[in-house]
Amino acid sequence: MTALSSLSKLRRQPTVIGTVIALVVFFALAALRMAGALQSLELAVYDAYLRWHPEADKLDSRITLITITDRDITALGQWPMTDDTLARIIEALLTRQPRVVGFDLYRDIAVPPGTERLNPLLVSTTRLFMAEKFGSGDEPSVPPPAVLADSGQVGFADLMVDPGGTVRRALLFLDDGTRVAYSLALRLALSYLAEEGIVPQAGEPDPANMRLGPATLVPFTSHDGGYVAADDRGYQMLLDFKGGLKPFATYTLGQLLDDKIPASMLRDKLVLIGVAADSVKDLFLTPFSQDQRKVASIPGVYLHAQAARQLLRMALDGALPIRFLSESSEYAWLLFWSGLGAASAMMFRSLARLLLFAIPAWLLLVGGTYGALLNGWWLPVLPAALALFAASMMGVAYLSVLERSERRFLMEIFSKHVSGDVADEIWRQRDELMSDGRIETQELTVTVLFSDLENFTPIAEQLSARAMMDWLNDYMESMAGLVIAYGGVIDDYYGDAIKANFGAPLARTTPAEIADDAQRAVACAVAMADAMDDINARYAAQNLPPARMRIGLSTGLVVAGCLGSAQRMKYTTIGDVVNTAARLQAFGKEIPATAGPCTTIVAADTQQLLDARFVTEYVGTPSLKGKVQSVAAYRVLSCRGAAAMAKTAISAHPAAARA
Repeated sequence: MTALSSLSKLRRQPTVIGTVIALVVFFALAALRMAGALQSLELAVYDAYLRWHPEADKLDSRITLITITDRDITALGQWPMTDDTLARIIEALLTRQPRVVGFDLYRDIAVPPGTERLNPLLVSTTRLFMAEKFGSGDEPSVPPPAVLADSGQVGFADLMVDPGGTVRRALLFLDDGTRVAYSLALRLALSYLAEEGIVPQAGEPDPANMRLGPATLVPFTSHDGGYVAADDRGYQMLLDFKGGLKPFATYTLGQLLDDKIPASMLRDKLVLIGVAADSVKDLFLTPFSQDQRKVASIPGVYLHAQAARQLLRMALDGALPIRFLSESSEYAWLLFWSGLGAASAMMFRSLARLLLFAIPAWLLLVGGTYGALLNGWWLPVLPAALALFAASMMGVAYLSVLERSERRFLMEIFSKHVSGDVADEIWRQRDELMSDGRIETQELTVTVLFSDLENFTPIAEQLSARAMMDWLNDYMESMAGLVIAYGGVIDDYYGDAIKANFGAPLARTTPAEIADDAQRAVACAVAMADAMDDINARYAAQNLPPARMRIGLSTGLVVAGCLGSAQRMKYTTIGDVVNTAARLQAFGKEIPATAGPCTTIVAADTQQLLDARFVTEYVGTPSLKGKVQSVAAYRVLSCRGAAAMAKTAISAHPAAARA
């Protein structure tokens, strides 16, 4: 039983509940993430961030693209183009003095005529690079031109395609166990940088990594960013696409051959030539493919240019590669947002207040992680957002269930014994009233009212058992309704007796509040006396003798709280004041009856709190049973405007309304 009680207390402690919720959400999302269930969504968020990148106002100053379009192929009259045509293209380029030239074209088989013209050009032009396909698994390799097979003028054009067909990463090196191959983009970038005196160096702090200028390229691993068990073969880097999808000056092959490209757009440039014809189908999806304002896919030559451009920016402009948190840091990040969501739910409690916090928190998360990506850091966005949402919603849901349970508990105790507005106020102040799911024991200053019937035996003798019960129910409903109307709380019924408290369960601490409770309690007693007149009038028609009522009231400190078991619990007050009120009610027997149907006796501690509206008379200082000290007692004779002191409408009690 003690263990169950301790568990019940733990369930109501916000710190414990918040911690449990945060851990549950954290482990659930961590498991989903490790299983790869969030990868596609995380990559979609990453793509959206890339599309939001501010694009550069001008084209890249170092790279020029020349694309081979369907119109160019038609003009050539043959595809693949002959060796003679390829030689003519190389010669046309060399006369314009580019710094480095790359062909994103496979040329593993000679296409005569012109082979004897092409091969010497390929061998002698050291700043010219041709493509090969490295291949893997079921994909066969495609060798470079035979004359370049053992030269450093070959770069592979393989692209790393993610599930779903999107290219987000660039391959720099590949190793099949017998040789290490360079990508076409890396070959072009290194050749360009050699003119600047920049060559690959050992990385910092890990010398196994490659450094270009100030930037060390840490190779991509399978769990970086939003990836889970990704293919991380070779040496890869994440493409940042800064400057937009196509930040390059682009011309067609026809413009080159017709000498319509400005010389300044080729001289000392990195020139990359590739196919952009729809008929060749060298097209790939990118993070920009989801943006309907962009083309759905782009030729591979643009992706090689993006990779080469990023390498040049890092080496020459100090741009940093995209970096990632360590795996342990990513899970710490996830735990932080889980904890923040749970803590916010425990703090704000209601959904409306939580949303006022959560919406700015989500905006901060999105804005912060977007800003981090602009500065080269890919932070997990989706898991953090889900953690914040799930933990906060679970917290609110739990609190909602707990509050319903607590409200049901409070209403079971009070709803039938207090007015609706008092019940609502009890609920609003529940945090001050309750602890660990129970009403906390309090010391309160209250006015206690005891009422009891006399002369009921003659009535009972003339009534059947059913009629007697109906009479008592009529009496109790009328009197209890008045107690509630005047802001009192029905504490208990003892046969035909009623105990009520004014000033509980919500603490009333100021002198004005304590006096108000006493005055409403005495006004309620006056209204009960008038209601007794109505009851007697109704039963006089049945030739039943009138019943009388005695009421005793006393004001002072009591201990208030719940008594009973979890199955049956009641709110009550105990203390000397309670005994005094009960004894004064009994003392009413010894006082000569007045013309009315009720004798109301108040202790001096209550009488001193009454104002000029109340008329009382001193009736003695009796020694009450069970009390050492005598109590000064006063009979209430009348109260002017008693109905106005009711806290709720008393139209159901016309006699009270006349008071």
